[in-house]
Amino acid sequence: MQKHTKMFWARRLMTLCILRQVSSWSHEPAHNDASQPARIAVIGGGIGGTATAYFLQQHFGDDLVLDLYEHHTVGGRLAVLDIAGHSYEVGGSVIHPGNRYMVEFAEKFGLPKKEHCSDSPFGLFDGEKYMFRGSSWSIVNIMKLFWRYGRTLLTLRSELKETLTKFDRIYHLQAEGQAFSSVSDLLHALDPSFVEMTRVSVRDWFKKLGIQDLVIDELVTAVTNCNYGQTADMHAFVGAIAVAGADPDLWAVTGGNKRVPEELLKHSRATLLRRKVEEIGLNEGGGFVVTSVEAETSENGETHSLNNNVDDTEKDLRPQNYDLVVVAAPLTKDKTSIKFVNFTKDFTFPGHYQKIFCTMVHGKLRPESVKLTEGDSIDEVLITNTSLFFNSLGKQSPTEVKCTEQYPDVWKIFSGSSLRGEHLNAFFKEIESFHEVEWLAYPHYELDQQLGDFELHPGLYHLNAIEWAGSAMEMSSIGAKNVALLALKHWLQDPSAGKMAVLRDEL
Repeated sequence: MQKHTKMFWARRLMTLCILRQVSSWSHEPAHNDASQPARIAVIGGGIGGTATAYFLQQHFGDDLVLDLYEHHTVGGRLAVLDIAGHSYEVGGSVIHPGNRYMVEFAEKFGLPKKEHCSDSPFGLFDGEKYMFRGSSWSIVNIMKLFWRYGRTLLTLRSELKETLTKFDRIYHLQAEGQAFSSVSDLLHALDPSFVEMTRVSVRDWFKKLGIQDLVIDELVTAVTNCNYGQTADMHAFVGAIAVAGADPDLWAVTGGNKRVPEELLKHSRATLLRRKVEEIGLNEGGGFVVTSVEAETSENGETHSLNNNVDDTEKDLRPQNYDLVVVAAPLTKDKTSIKFVNFTKDFTFPGHYQKIFCTMVHGKLRPESVKLTEGDSIDEVLITNTSLFFNSLGKQSPTEVKCTEQYPDVWKIFSGSSLRGEHLNAFFKEIESFHEVEWLAYPHYELDQQLGDFELHPGLYHLNAIEWAGSAMEMSSIGAKNVALLALKHWLQDPSAGKMAVLRDEL
């Protein structure tokens, strides 16, 4: 015990000495000498972190020393899994055609869209019967939808179109260099009703707009359950994102959407540090100290902290000095253990993330398990009864699909708990293989949830605050652009900095 105590204080004294030495290297508060390259740390290598690195490089140019910390796999919640010789999406799998940043990234980096072979018939299922069964013919689908849900679908479509039009203002504002210190400020700038939407359920919001209960209980609930593992009691803004995402022209990147963050990182020219951040400290002389530990690469190429089960006396802590820091990762207690040191106020990050299990099965489905027969051609089953043990079931195609080729039967099941043994055997008459991926995938949305701040302290930013308005690849990219602009304005001490020379409709 005595030995460990001495070791602890020795290591702490050493760290303090290093911190003082690093602090002494910094010039006067960095933003007062913009002739020196800005030293910036981005913590997190998902779509948000890599987009932040990319936008920082765009705005700062060569006047930048940029490190990106990621102790797991680059791409974060965008991931693929190899099954039977092909790769399949197990994370964020579809992109909306109106997502301008994601479209721009794919076009700029020459990432082709995955081939779309045919429309997959879908069904809305309550566990006992199908409320709706679609067709592979789009005109037939439209007729069947109107037969069941009537003209209220036109109202829903009109309201969503108006919401998307208002939301699209963000691209003009960001091209003009506007940035926002909080999520509520950003939403208010687009339309004051967007803030109100985060305080009322999607059910109540749509009812107020005249949408019938049948549409909410079936279509809306099936979509929120599939996309977010939550009911129509989630707040209306993220609910609108979910429903707007049910677009027939959704697309994905050939080879997997994770290629987007990989290319963003490459084009940002950031240095990738395979390290886990333990602390972010405020420097007395200006700037910040990021303290991290080394991550180890496993046989499957993934990384984890070498010190997960080691106490502070034995961790190989390494401090590094920065002028600006962007945290591009969730900061709730269930997602991180990063500590903030020497700040004059305590940071709190309430809420938790929704646990979702993605089970990939290579096998033959028992059609009777979802009330189908051998001749039925439904490839996607969406659940309207949120008390069932699964949220959706869908047949998958590889990330590099060719419509002329045949592929093995691979199914994806989303659920709120692990599916093993009896559940899988009930679904499948033959199982070649199965893989389970557990995600803390997106926030659990409460009506009284605080939206949070992008700016935690001058020079310190939290990109993932935007997820409490809505979690999606494009939302993370918008948050990335916002914090890059905030960082630039702070560094130059110029509120007008960041305006793009040319505003293009297509970005």
